[in-house]
Amino acid sequence: MNIEFIPCYSDRELFLKMARDYVKTLHEYDNTIVWDLLTWENAVWNAKFILEDRTIQGFIIVEEVEYRMYNDLLYITELYIVPEARKKGAALGAIKEAVKGWDGDIFLYILDRNFEAKMFWTIVEEKLGWKRVERPEIRQERGCELRVYQGEKE
Repeated sequence: MNIEFIPCYSDRELFLKMARDYVKTLHEYDNTIVWDLLTWENAVWNAKFILEDRTIQGFIIVEEVEYRMYNDLLYITELYIVPEARKKGAALGAIKEAVKGWDGDIFLYILDRNFEAKMFWTIVEEKLGWKRVERPEIRQERGCELRVYQGEKE
C-alpha cells in the first residue's frame, strides 16, 4: 500500500463534497453537528487528501498544537475515508504517514456515541503500539472522549 498526501485546496469542490458527507456521518452520532460551509472553507487549507495508489480515499487534518508551554502535541482533528475504501487499510496507512517522525504526544476526540470510531482507534492503538497517557492541560470537549497517545520515541 502506497499512501501519499496532497493538499485539499488542489480540488476545493471535491473536498467540500467529502466534508459534507463526513458531517452527515457525524450527525448520526450527534445531531447537534451541522454543516457549516465557512468552517470547512477554512479547513481546506490544512486538510490533505489521502491517496492510495494515486486514488483519493478520503482526507485527514492534522495540526501541531501549542498549549501554554507545551509544544509537543499533534492533534488529529479529522479523518474521513470514503465508504467504499473503509476497512481496507487506507485509514491506518494515512495515520502512520501523518505521524511518521513525530516524537511528541498525539491527541484526538471521538464522539461519545461513535462506537465504531472508538473501536477503530483501539485497533490503531494495538497495531501501532500506541500507549495512552494523561495530559491534563488538554481540555475535555463536551460529548467527546479525549484520547492522548505517547508519540514515537526514536
